[in-house]
Amino acid sequence: MTFSINSLRSAINKFVIPIQTKFAEPFKNRLSFRKMIMNRTISVVGLIGIGVVTLAFYIQTGGQLIGQSARPASGGRVSVIDFGAVGDGKTNDRAAIQAAIDAGEEIHFPNVDAFYRIVGSLKIGGSDQSGGKRLIGHRPCRGGGAFQGKPALIQGDGSASLLVASGTTPQNRAIELIGLSALNIGNPVLDLMSGIDAMVDNCWLRSLKNTDAAVRLRESYNVTIRESTIGCSGGGFAVTAYQQCNKLRIQNCRIGGGDVGGAVHVEQSANVQLEGNIVELGVYGLVVSSGIRLDQSDSGNVEGAGACHALRIASNYFENVQHPLVIGSAMNLADHPGQAVFGAVIETNNIGTYGFDFPLMTIGRLRAASIRGNSFWRKIDGNSPAILSTFAPGATPPHPTACVIEANHVTNGSGPFLSGGDVRVGGVSLIQKLSAENDVKLP
Repeated sequence: MTFSINSLRSAINKFVIPIQTKFAEPFKNRLSFRKMIMNRTISVVGLIGIGVVTLAFYIQTGGQLIGQSARPASGGRVSVIDFGAVGDGKTNDRAAIQAAIDAGEEIHFPNVDAFYRIVGSLKIGGSDQSGGKRLIGHRPCRGGGAFQGKPALIQGDGSASLLVASGTTPQNRAIELIGLSALNIGNPVLDLMSGIDAMVDNCWLRSLKNTDAAVRLRESYNVTIRESTIGCSGGGFAVTAYQQCNKLRIQNCRIGGGDVGGAVHVEQSANVQLEGNIVELGVYGLVVSSGIRLDQSDSGNVEGAGACHALRIASNYFENVQHPLVIGSAMNLADHPGQAVFGAVIETNNIGTYGFDFPLMTIGRLRAASIRGNSFWRKIDGNSPAILSTFAPGATPPHPTACVIEANHVTNGSGPFLSGGDVRVGGVSLIQKLSAENDVKLP
């Protein structure tokens, strides 16, 4: 509706002229008559102004008047409660939460008395999504999973991966989990395929009785996991990244694999950074290009498609892990003689096995690496070397070459710092080859 000066003047005249005709005669005082006319005019203008403001507010709120309950917005910020999620730990909230994810870009999970129960999966990306989904939890995740005395905010029934982003790369851009605590049994919590610019920040993610992973990454670029607690029990890894998960950063996290699992396993990916993490509990800490998981269904694309380049492993704390670092020691080496891990910086880490008498670092087909300033804490009465080098007959390189190993510190144990085992290459022992082809300075 449009208002003009002429239409306003016409409205006033229609109201004022009859008043003047009817009431002018009784008024002998001209000043009183003018005052009455002015008051009536101001009242009319005020009523018209209120009408204009009300109309504008009605249009701005999408047809809602004051007092009406707000409807869930499409696009932007939404709450799963507005779409019917209950959060009592018994009701299956999957449909309601999926509707919220489909409708919004920033999806909030308010704190509830119990948790949001999910039967099946929630699609946070894929063919019917546009990407750019941000899932935000409102139950604090810090403190190793205390959650103010409550359970994880979202819990899956274990029949499938809990949070799934599949499809092509354009559909899985900028997926973020912020402050979210989630638990799943027998399957991953997060399964991300072809993600770009993904973020897991201040989350608590755990998978139980799972031989796969809690966080499963494939063909994803520029993924950051930080300030989070991630664990997997049952033989799986907390995080696996296969098939070109390039520019992966795991920073300031607490990561564990349980008594029979591992923390992080990376294959065929470049520019991988692990900095400032606590890696604890498990058979394996960090595994890179070592074929440990060749029993997995996608094993043909793991070790066989290529090794990792450009690693940075710095300022991490490895505690109570049987094999803290395993790099470049793939099991099926004969099939891939030209592959190796190129360019690795391994520095200022505290690496300890404590109750386990195993090498703290196992390295194989490693080229151009810098291993500096690390503190190796072996078992008090242990005999294992701090660093064990493996040998792959027929591979190129068959053992570490062009590496610098210096300024490290060793505590406890009676075994050697660096060992190549009882392997002889052309009549020369492996330890002699390592000394000749690398710059090794013993502690």
